[in-house]
Amino acid sequence: MTRIDEGGRAARAYGRVQTRAALASVPAIGDALAGIPDAEPATAIAEVAAAALPEHLRDAFVALLAETEELRRTLAVARRRIEELERLVEADELTPVANRRGLMRDLARTLAEVGRHGVRAALIFIDVDRLKEINDLHGHLAGDAALVHIGETLRAKLRESDTIARLGGDEFAVVLRHVDGEQARAKMEQIVAAVAAKPVWLGSDRFTVTISAGLHILSPGETVEGALRFADTAMYACKTEKR
Repeated sequence: MTRIDEGGRAARAYGRVQTRAALASVPAIGDALAGIPDAEPATAIAEVAAAALPEHLRDAFVALLAETEELRRTLAVARRRIEELERLVEADELTPVANRRGLMRDLARTLAEVGRHGVRAALIFIDVDRLKEINDLHGHLAGDAALVHIGETLRAKLRESDTIARLGGDEFAVVLRHVDGEQARAKMEQIVAAVAAKPVWLGSDRFTVTISAGLHILSPGETVEGALRFADTAMYACKTEKR
């Protein structure tokens, strides 16, 4: 939502600049605008400009400005719709987190920040323990409920600035920004404990879900695929220790 609001303010500011520049090129209007602050809304600028025109041009000028303003509003709506569609494309179809596409985009962006600005960040790779067993014992709806539970828990325990995604099947990933290794490990242990602490209910059926997680601290020059591979390897080492 912040990006949309900032984009709207920028578009309005740009509209004021463009309107003022175009009108000021007409001598009579330029003189009238000389005392108007740059921050004034485009409509106020237009009213001053219209008053400076000969009467036989005023109506046409006002109609043209109204049409221009309508086009600006239409463009703003279209931009918001495009951003909404982009979010939907990167949303997981089952859980309340992003999908693989969203993760890959944000991980690539974070790696760029790590390389260029020295931002500290980490990647957590998560695998659901015994999801097939849950499906076999309680049905596939229970398996879906387990995945939703994990997604909701991750959202509750992590910051809005962190990226949470379901990669597909029983795998999730989290990108933590502005954390050192100790902080990232503590956060990973916290979410592992939180997922197991709350049972999942499906009707009168109750069961517990656990996850295995692996941590990788992101380094300058890494690729998205390489970072995922390292985090995946760390996760499997954790899962092997449980067996």
